[in-house]
Amino acid sequence: MDVCETWHKHGFRFRFPGFWEVSERADQLEATVTVSGPETSFWSLALFFDRPQPADLIESAVAAFQQEYEDIDVYPAEAQLCGVETSACDVQFVCLDLINSAFLRAFRTDRATAFVMYQGTDRELESTGPILEAISAGLQCDDFDAGEA
Repeated sequence: MDVCETWHKHGFRFRFPGFWEVSERADQLEATVTVSGPETSFWSLALFFDRPQPADLIESAVAAFQQEYEDIDVYPAEAQLCGVETSACDVQFVCLDLINSAFLRAFRTDRATAFVMYQGTDRELESTGPILEAISAGLQCDDFDAGEA
């Protein structure tokens, strides 16, 4: 990644391209940060401080995609974040005649359940996919030990 910025809050940190837009929202129950590329690709980290089961978050996210989009495929996935296995799946769906891919990952730590989602159109992912993967690979949980997926 060229010219990186670092986001660091709530015991998590990650690096992202400095020219990507950052938005944040937080309250006592959850915090969300999203970094968005110049087109439609984005990477998002949501922290749920009531620590729901990671598999339940993935299931809820898939259900939301199924409600929103008519043509959707869901694929099981294996992934590690912060050094632990995640509950994970990949989703492909059609929106505005474009094939889109979303990558859903969730795991639990001592303090929160983390839900990572990144997505983009298949055409755009040719260039942004490696950036999104690098953000995920560089995610660090530095204030506490990661727990179960």
